[in-house]
Amino acid sequence: MTAGKRSGAAKLLREFVEEKLGGELDRLRTFDVKSLQNSEKFGCPGRCFDCDDTELMRAVYVVLWGDVLPELAMETLGGGKMYRGDTMNTFHTMFGRNIPERPGFYAGLEKYGPPEGLRRKVRLFGESICGTLGNFVVLPNLGAENTTLNLYRGTNDWRDFFDRFLIELEKVLCGSGEKDPLLAKLVEANAFCFDIFTGEEGFRALVRLLLLEDYCGAAPAYKPQIIFPLNYHWRDPAARETYLADAEKYLSGAEKIIENRGRRMVALLKTKLA
Repeated sequence: MTAGKRSGAAKLLREFVEEKLGGELDRLRTFDVKSLQNSEKFGCPGRCFDCDDTELMRAVYVVLWGDVLPELAMETLGGGKMYRGDTMNTFHTMFGRNIPERPGFYAGLEKYGPPEGLRRKVRLFGESICGTLGNFVVLPNLGAENTTLNLYRGTNDWRDFFDRFLIELEKVLCGSGEKDPLLAKLVEANAFCFDIFTGEEGFRALVRLLLLEDYCGAAPAYKPQIIFPLNYHWRDPAARETYLADAEKYLSGAEKIIENRGRRMVALLKTKLA
């Protein structure tokens, strides 16, 4: 990617910092991207709003990784294009949608009669953590078999859990015989990017590049680990205690990853924008 294209993303990001963060880049870590829904400049002008595909996050992806990921630019980001932003730790899978007539209550969570303390934690996660910088990543987006990485992650047995996705992606990139057939086709369709991350060292390079170490075991192997119980709000409404315990584990694990990764992203942005 040319320096000119990178500079356009950097310009937009600097303008965001001045206009929305009072000139303090550190505040980007806790900024709620959902608040940009009506922003023509930094939101999703002319398309459906999605936090991970806002103009702001597109600019972040390009500034952070446009000099490393092949063809990554503002113009190659979005639905039907070479790359797309992705939310790593989703909200609706575990807790369901907001109940319109009961703000602050979520349909999935309420099936289990949660204690008020858990409700507060879920609200905090949804309102102040899930939509922040450290929860977003960029992935190749070319399709195969009428799906993409972004779509496939949420429709198969992994149920959008990013830890499970990384475990499966490692199998494909490292040539495991147990690899998921459709994921393998998607990786092949996006060979323009994934070809530089094949093999064990290639996969480790991808983990380090995208700051995904918190989903993995210790260096230098960076073996992807199971972080979250594989549970979701529609799995077994009769298993109340299991769901409530798993929801607590999901919140604590996701919050730690998001906050730590957000700090690292801000630190890296400072060096890229210097």
